[in-house]
Amino acid sequence: MAGPLRVEPDVSSARWVQEALHEDGTVATLVPPIFDAYARILHPATLETPTGEVNEWSVPEYAGRAISWADAAELIDDRSGGQRWTAWQQRFGDDQHALRDGRRVLAPHLGDIPIGLLAELAAVLRDEHGDVEVLAGVWEGSGLDPTGSSLFFMVSDDEQMTAAERQELERTAQRRHREELISAVDPEVAAAMRRQQVLGLPRPQQARGHVLLRAQLEVFCNPAWEREAGLGWRADWPYQGRTPNALWPVEPAGAPAWFVATDMDLDITHVGGSGHLIGRLLGHPGIEAERVRPTDPIV
Repeated sequence: MAGPLRVEPDVSSARWVQEALHEDGTVATLVPPIFDAYARILHPATLETPTGEVNEWSVPEYAGRAISWADAAELIDDRSGGQRWTAWQQRFGDDQHALRDGRRVLAPHLGDIPIGLLAELAAVLRDEHGDVEVLAGVWEGSGLDPTGSSLFFMVSDDEQMTAAERQELERTAQRRHREELISAVDPEVAAAMRRQQVLGLPRPQQARGHVLLRAQLEVFCNPAWEREAGLGWRADWPYQGRTPNALWPVEPAGAPAWFVATDMDLDITHVGGSGHLIGRLLGHPGIEAERVRPTDPIV
């Protein structure tokens, strides 16, 4: 790989993670229950404010900024309704809340820790335990595999074209979309997936295979790593990059000083480590975190 990460084709060094994880819906389903303390990091929500402008489809435009869950709790009045599958939904009900002044609060993006939040977390981990070599597990099912991906295609009614011309335009757009997806993934990452050199978490054969990548922890302290990582980053995507779903030090094998896990279906990240490390995360001004136990429910 040309970027700061390199593929680890031998996933046997990480089998201990599979053996340590539980399958009971607790924090131990994501983070091995071998640490002194644990924390849940809440991914930022978004507060959108109307700009007064509309886009080409006459849809109102908004300017967004990240806010904490504590800030969201002060803004949202009605927390009823919605499915209760994520941590956000457990507390706020719906994923989107319209405020009386025209603004709206949006739930965090699911599936990976935001790149800036990861940088903050990595800096704390580095300061606490040094710039160690780490293994990063990235879920193969999102951003890395273009199979089944398609482009949502719309043509304005003002466009004068035949049905055949419309079909050809759509085929061309879909082909370019697929080519862009493929070119955004490093060939070595794609090869690891083809050869099934992936780590299933918490167990194999659960459609949760993770490509393993080696790097120095320092890499993740600078958000610029995503642009060269070959993990599907594209400048025109609203959620750029593909951050790790699992991250831990290579040594000592089976007994790392810390472990970070972000489930691909959730809007939170869990961390296991020493009491001192978790204390630092709980008191960090740029990280919204809560203390949890390995026996607590994931959400």
